Amino acid sequence: MPRGSFLTFLLHLHPRSIPEVSAKVGFTWCLGGLAIWMFALEVVSGALLMLYYVPAPAGAYLSIQEIAYVAPYGFFIRNIHYWAGQIMVSLVVLHMIRVFITGSFAPPRQWNWVIGLSLLVGTLVVDFTGYLLVWDDRSLWAWTIARNVADSAPIVGPLVASLLFGASEVGATLLVRLYAWHVFLLPGIMGLFMAWHFWRIRKDGGISAPL
Repeated sequence: MPRGSFLTFLLHLHPRSIPEVSAKVGFTWCLGGLAIWMFALEVVSGALLMLYYVPAPAGAYLSIQEIAYVAPYGFFIRNIHYWAGQIMVSLVVLHMIRVFITGSFAPPRQWNWVIGLSLLVGTLVVDFTGYLLVWDDRSLWAWTIARNVADSAPIVGPLVASLLFGASEVGATLLVRLYAWHVFLLPGIMGLFMAWHFWRIRKDGGISAPL
């Protein structure tokens, strides 16, 4: 990429000037931006956990124990991954509440509100699938309940339950499917939606005023 094009790209991401009211620090300042940093931390820490995790019903829980008690710095990295995920969920929820209260979903930002809602759903689902990957008794029951709830939805329920949670019986491919959703598919889809979200922010006139 030519140097001029690269600088133009950077200026598109970080404009030289923003409205003064948008730069004032308030209690809702940069909730979305902080959520992005948590997402990046999740990607890095998750990539390290992938080196030890075994996505199979017979080995998943044992691999978690190895990460926590045997692998160098495994307990620290796993806790970073866990707490960054919980903080990300909280930040995204608070960000959506802030957008709703300030009316920032009104035109011309209505489509970005829909994108934001999609990212909220993605955040909750990726957090839940991470909880299932531990595959202890609580995870097994959580998977059972979630799959039955999804399966009971009209028309698309069985398809969604099968695609997201796998077969109704615990098998060798079950955790592979959950692992694929948690590690590759959901983060990839969310990354694309985040890029679209940022582009819409610029297109719709920049970030909205803080509460």
